[in-house]
Amino acid sequence: MIAVVVVLLGAAALTGIIAARCSPGWSAVPAALLGAAALVALAAPAAQGLELGMVRVAAVVAAMAGGSALVTATFALAGATGQDDPPPVDDDGAQLPPSPLRGGLAIGVLERAAIAVCVLANFSAGLAVIVAAKGLARYPELRHPGAAEQFIIGTFVSVLWAAACAGVAVGVGR
Repeated sequence: MIAVVVVLLGAAALTGIIAARCSPGWSAVPAALLGAAALVALAAPAAQGLELGMVRVAAVVAAMAGGSALVTATFALAGATGQDDPPPVDDDGAQLPPSPLRGGLAIGVLERAAIAVCVLANFSAGLAVIVAAKGLARYPELRHPGAAEQFIIGTFVSVLWAAACAGVAVGVGR
């Protein structure tokens, strides 16, 4: 049964990548696969050793890869894409990217990896450090219209997704 959990977490990661890159209509699939992995994890006997290690690695990979599609879908639901606003320009009149928070994909992947590792390591103080560091690093950009809303939604969805992925691994190792 542990192998099924690993496969479901891997499928959640893969469909998350596909949904983020190709088909936004797939954004609910990673969440459904994660839910299935959680149900199987609860029904499975406690894992130890190599099995537990494989589940933990799969959970971190799923946290990293699967969350981007959910964040993007949540932005669309909340109308926080920033695409209704006119495109910003710099001092020279050159058009800047429409998103006020550039680099969000890379930051989100790293954030989700760090959150999942902190949950798996039972290091709750690390969660506060990660969110605080991200807030401090993004503080100058949060004055842009819509940036604060996008920051809060993206961070909240990322943290929830990473914690849920890590929670599956915690449930397997209970």
